[in-house]
Amino acid sequence: MIEFKQVSKKFKNTTVLKDISFEIEKGNLVVLIGLSGCGKTTTLKMINRLIKATSGTITINNEDISKKDKIKLRRNIGYVIQQTGLFPHMTIRDNIEIIAHAEEKPKEEITKRTAELLDMVGMDDSFLDRYPNELSGGQQQRVGVARAFALDPEIILMDEPFSALDPITRNSLQEELVSLQSKVKKTIVFVTHDMSEAIKIADKICIMDKGEIIQYDTPENILKNPANDFVTEFVGKNRIWESPEYIRAKDIMIDDIVTCYGDLSLSRALDKMRSNKVNSLIVVEKKNRKMLGIVKPKQISKSKDRTISVEDIMIRDFAYVGPKDSVVEILQVIKENNISEIPVINEEGILLGLVTQSTLITTLSEQYLEEEEL
Repeated sequence: MIEFKQVSKKFKNTTVLKDISFEIEKGNLVVLIGLSGCGKTTTLKMINRLIKATSGTITINNEDISKKDKIKLRRNIGYVIQQTGLFPHMTIRDNIEIIAHAEEKPKEEITKRTAELLDMVGMDDSFLDRYPNELSGGQQQRVGVARAFALDPEIILMDEPFSALDPITRNSLQEELVSLQSKVKKTIVFVTHDMSEAIKIADKICIMDKGEIIQYDTPENILKNPANDFVTEFVGKNRIWESPEYIRAKDIMIDDIVTCYGDLSLSRALDKMRSNKVNSLIVVEKKNRKMLGIVKPKQISKSKDRTISVEDIMIRDFAYVGPKDSVVEILQVIKENNISEIPVINEEGILLGLVTQSTLITTLSEQYLEEEEL
């Protein structure tokens, strides 16, 4: 939807952006992040032409924004800044409605929309006749967000909107933004210097340094596969433990699993467990490794006839996880079923791996081992 094509920006003899190219897909929340002076705010302000590119092209829906009327462009792009930008001499109602009045929208439509916007940001009409200085910082920022959505724009720009707020309010507004975005699916470009905030809210993160894009990817890929040492250092080696939902079964499972077929006799199954030093066998189909069940020594010990097949006594109603399930979800399943290991199977029921107690302990201990190395 928004595309930068070899965009550069120079202020006198200083190059702020160096031929950057990237695309922001419709409905995504993209975070621009980096050290002070990296060019992230300049990049944001180019989208609504508050800053003009020295070279290159920026398009929205394949239209070159340099050929569009600046005022019309800006009125169709919501803009939220750090200090809210509310007019102190105007009421909350007037602040929210100012753009709609400038567009000469019908009065009834404006009134209705204002009520919808306040509800959207968790406020009610009791705030309408107050002034900004009568509101808390968090409430002011909510009004700023409401105003940005006034004309229902496709694009919202947010320039460090929560950075001046206290941690509790900031965390609350981050969660509300994620919830709101899941409903409205706007294209949001968000500038921050806080990596934790970026990971929490972003669909994709654009890490910048000295006017260049170092890595543009999903939070999960950036945490797991940093592009270089700069990204590793900037993100922090232990950062993934702030977002354990990105540690998935496929990342920690073992794929060298001791399995057997359903026609294996109980005596041979017991021998196989002893020789491989495992406390269970996963029973699979011969042709495609579809998981059929689990057999444990305790079950075998209850059977007097050791010549019967494992399929006659195996556990068919077993707990399992999918390859994309997080370590948090895995631990929950293990707790609910009181088990020490859990198979990982795909949507077709094919056995992919096994998460064992030892792999979980190893994974969970890594955060502490890494902390000691720092």
